[in-house]
Amino acid sequence: MTMPQAPAGPAPYQPTPITVTAIDVPFTRLVAFFFKAALAAIPAFIAVALILNLVGALFFWGFGAWRHGYFGGPFGWL
Repeated sequence: MTMPQAPAGPAPYQPTPITVTAIDVPFTRLVAFFFKAALAAIPAFIAVALILNLVGALFFWGFGAWRHGYFGGPFGWL
C-alpha cells in the first residue's frame, strides 16, 4: 500500500527587484511639505530641550549633593 503524498507548501517568497528612477513632485507641494516639516520641528525641539534640561538639572543636583557628602560621597568628611 502506498502512502498519500503530502500537499506541496506554498512557493518561497521571491522579492521583485525595483529601481526608482524619478519622483515627479510639483515644486509648490515640495515647498509646502518642507515648510510644514520646519513648523513641526519647533515644538519637537522645545520638548527635547526641556527633557535635556531636566536630565541635566538632575545630574547637577545629584553630583552636587554627592560632592558635599549628602549621599556619602568621597568628600563627606570635609
